[in-house]
Amino acid sequence: MRNLAFLLLLVPLTATADSKIVRNTMGGDIDVPSAPNGAVLRTMGGDIRLESSGGDVVAKTMGGNIRVRRLSGSINAGTMGGNVDIEVFGAGSCRSIQASSMGGFLEVTLPREFAGDFEIELEQDDGGRLHRIVSDVPLHITESSRYRWFRKVRVLTATGRSGSGANRVRLSTIGGDITIRTR
Repeated sequence: MRNLAFLLLLVPLTATADSKIVRNTMGGDIDVPSAPNGAVLRTMGGDIRLESSGGDVVAKTMGGNIRVRRLSGSINAGTMGGNVDIEVFGAGSCRSIQASSMGGFLEVTLPREFAGDFEIELEQDDGGRLHRIVSDVPLHITESSRYRWFRKVRVLTATGRSGSGANRVRLSTIGGDITIRTR
């Protein structure tokens, strides 16, 4: 029985050797130096750090920061209580860059030649300083308000397009700045 349990643990690792890296944890950080075919990374209470990915990435945490460097594919990143910092590598096309946070900032660094269709939403939190959207990509920013939990909140919405708009960028946060840089 013990050998069977050991084999069952190894089968998923060998069967997915050429596919995405998958890491799940209930409490702790996830550090991945390289995910050539992409990754699915989820933790209930820790930071997620990925140094490079050649494929698509899903990164979700309930209580930590997310940092992804040298991303060559698409990403869907979200945190309930932390910051998201993503560096996109290569212009590409048909990529989706999605990031959200409830209580942290979002920072996305794009190549100068990145062609994207941008939709950004920043909801101000209660009290404290007003947060802002700062972008090297020209964006049209509007301000509105809506009710959340029986209180009125201020919302900044930004849209824009760079180049042909061949990639999709969707960013949203509550109570944090959103920064889009180009290099």
